[in-house]
Amino acid sequence: MHTISGPEPARFRMPQALRLWLPVVLSAVVQLGGTLWALERTGDAPSAQGALAIVVALIGPVALSFARRFPGPVVVITIAAAAADLLLAPVPQPPPIAMIFGVVIALIRGERLWVYIALVIAWSTVLLFGGAAGLNWHPARIVGTTLALGILIVIGESIRHRRQRSRERWQRIREQRARAERDERVRIARELHDVIAHSLSQISVQAGVGLHLMDAQPEQARTALQHIKTTSKDALDEVRGVLDVLRGDEAPLTPAPGLTQIDDLLRAITAVEVSSQQTEAGDVPDTVQQAAYRIVQESLTNVVRHAHAARAVVTVARQGRDLVVRVADDGRGGARESGNGVLGMRERAELLGGSLQVETGASGTTVTAYLPLGKEAT
Repeated sequence: MHTISGPEPARFRMPQALRLWLPVVLSAVVQLGGTLWALERTGDAPSAQGALAIVVALIGPVALSFARRFPGPVVVITIAAAAADLLLAPVPQPPPIAMIFGVVIALIRGERLWVYIALVIAWSTVLLFGGAAGLNWHPARIVGTTLALGILIVIGESIRHRRQRSRERWQRIREQRARAERDERVRIARELHDVIAHSLSQISVQAGVGLHLMDAQPEQARTALQHIKTTSKDALDEVRGVLDVLRGDEAPLTPAPGLTQIDDLLRAITAVEVSSQQTEAGDVPDTVQQAAYRIVQESLTNVVRHAHAARAVVTVARQGRDLVVRVADDGRGGARESGNGVLGMRERAELLGGSLQVETGASGTTVTAYLPLGKEAT
């Protein structure tokens, strides 16, 4: 089966528990440790302000433990905690690691509105009330912090875009695999339909002849039984070949039929008189030969089963850059546009870039297929 195979490339993925708890532990260590270090440097006795600084330092890391399930609310909490740390905690403050993780996780998970609104409100609040809180920032620090927030957003957005492109790429690959497998199933179903329908129709006709002539003309009945044996053996070989392809075997039991096998196909038809008009077509690609053979086979099957015809003429000739295959009968009923057989023939022609026409009139039915020879033909 010709499909796009192979699993996605193996990529290192951090264990889920580690991905969940590493940001929590890292931010707790940095922020709590930094806050305790800052309190120790001030040398002040334990106070309500110090206790508040410790609580604020822990809010962000604790909130991060829920970031996978509630990224939007968590990013708001971590940004608010970082702003409160700036306004309430002693100087210098540790870096807001929890906020950094919260912003990146929220952006990756598509909670962009939460991030942007929370950052704008928090940063505006810090700039508005920073003076009252004793933050005498130099303008360069304000600009630097603003740029740092912008860089943080760019990092989160770039990770989100990269993951989205990766998901879209693998979605396209999965769709291509599914489409290739679906096309292959249709191709195999078409092959089985052509082989089985043609063979069973021939066997049915020959069995009827054998039963009719068994007593009166036993030799002709014997010939009919021989035809049944040959037809069923050839059909079994072809079905086994199709099933070998389905199983993934490289070499089928029988080669794919082509133009040289059309005469054998016509000789096996005994229910109607079949004549052939084939001209030299030059070098014809194997795919075109197989399609031509199957179209002739299915057309003759329709003649035997539906047309009530006495004669059929098969013509195979080259016309410009096309191989033209025509099967005409003098019966009535013939090929039906809505039938699976005609649908299969039309699909074979269109897959090669060609077309198929079915014309039904008082004088019979004519099936004409135009199969492009392509650049391979000379």
